[in-house]
Amino acid sequence: MRGVQGSGYEIGYTVGDNRSESFMFVVNPEIQVKKWEYVYILAYEDLILGRVEDLVSRSDLLNDRIDYNSVRKYSENRMNDNVDLCVVRIIGSVKDGKISRSRYLIRPGQPVYRAGKDVLENILKFDDDRSLFLGHLADQPDVKVFANINGLRRHLAIIAQTGAGKSHTAGVIMEELLKKGASIIVLDPHADYVLMKNSQNQIYRDSIRVFRTPMSTGRYTDKLGKVDEFTIRFQDLNYEEVCDIMGIHENYVNQSNVVKKIMEELHGRKDVDEFIEKSESVDVEHRITARIKYLRRIRNIFGSRTTDIGEYLAPARMSVIDLSGLDQSLANYFAYRVISQVYDAKTAGSFEYPVFLFIEEAHNFAPPEKNRGGGASKMLYDLVKKIAAEGRKFGIFLAIITQRPGKIDQDVLSQCNSQIILRITNPVDQKAILESSENMSASLMEDLPSLDIGEAIIIGEIVKMPTIAKIRQRETEEGGVDVDITELLKKAREEAEKMRDPSAIKDRTRKLLE
Repeated sequence: MRGVQGSGYEIGYTVGDNRSESFMFVVNPEIQVKKWEYVYILAYEDLILGRVEDLVSRSDLLNDRIDYNSVRKYSENRMNDNVDLCVVRIIGSVKDGKISRSRYLIRPGQPVYRAGKDVLENILKFDDDRSLFLGHLADQPDVKVFANINGLRRHLAIIAQTGAGKSHTAGVIMEELLKKGASIIVLDPHADYVLMKNSQNQIYRDSIRVFRTPMSTGRYTDKLGKVDEFTIRFQDLNYEEVCDIMGIHENYVNQSNVVKKIMEELHGRKDVDEFIEKSESVDVEHRITARIKYLRRIRNIFGSRTTDIGEYLAPARMSVIDLSGLDQSLANYFAYRVISQVYDAKTAGSFEYPVFLFIEEAHNFAPPEKNRGGGASKMLYDLVKKIAAEGRKFGIFLAIITQRPGKIDQDVLSQCNSQIILRITNPVDQKAILESSENMSASLMEDLPSLDIGEAIIIGEIVKMPTIAKIRQRETEEGGVDVDITELLKKAREEAEKMRDPSAIKDRTRKLLE
């Protein structure tokens, strides 16, 4: 153990009452210790690793009953008896880079050492084939943090409030998985990941494809170049699928029967325009008429062909399904269609490689039962829940991304045995995280509001111990970044200045009308 001891240096001695899960030590007055730092003590052949969770500076002389002038006098004369203490939460007993529960008695008077880079990286690392490089320790930039790819077998949740860095973090994990040759499907309701295909790195440029429905908003179109269309041929749908798209609940038997009858009368021709024309010519109740009007409004989602699964599911391929611009019921249908085809391919054994399914805004795709609709919404939820419970058996692994863990189904969230949690300040969401995770302690929960942008608490099977990390920079281009209000307002002022010219007003009006 002498080699281990030499990797850190003594910063204090244990004092007071120490327990199996925590200890306290008095700090060398010449040493500065920060919250979240890692320290250790030596016990026989093991290293007992802990994390500083609280700092206390105590003085019997300068207590809270003394007046201001006395404190000033004592301080100016350097009369101070303060004692600096650290409270440490024990992570475990470390041997050969593995962590197990510590069962050692920690006595007062034992030297405490600061855990150096070699000690921590020996614990945090995995072999190259399993390692996903995520970043570095939040307060120790020289210590790299890795995730264990095998930890993703029991699913991952990436949780953060808006603007804290969840999409950035998800992108980092996608990059790392692509380097390993992973097959990735991304459900992207706001086009946050479409720009990842614009990369100077050949790996990403060759491996990432973006699929858009004809009704997607086309965000970043000017930057993307060629994208692939994700379309469905109306003739390939059965009447249940048409009901799902039209938003007809499965319990509305009469409305469903109307759709079924119309499709039967078309004798397989079933072109969407023919269907709409036929449905408008029959005597139907008002509610089905409203559904037909909705179908007319969204008719552009249908194309001349149905996109084949082989186009978006392939080895070492990341397919971003851009669902931006679709209302939630339609997004649910497309999501269900993609996921169900992937699930069928995996369960049938026709695709042998592991598939990583990233679901952004997961609270909209797998909400609690009270917020769940019927049709495609229910089928989507049932399928996501099934994958969360059994997907690992077939090689489908979920990555749930959300800023509202309190509004996602807790059965789905609790199946994510690993979590990357960035800043969360909402008490309801904090409670949901605490209730869904066996690895999240109350003390870690207290740290959530104080995390900086891009800092994350990583817990579960993807790491050997709870880790607070600064997520690394992305290698691909990011979408969905916050609007620069100051710059846009400056631009608005400049345009307003130009608009004072009457001819400029006419040009502006013409462009808006176009």
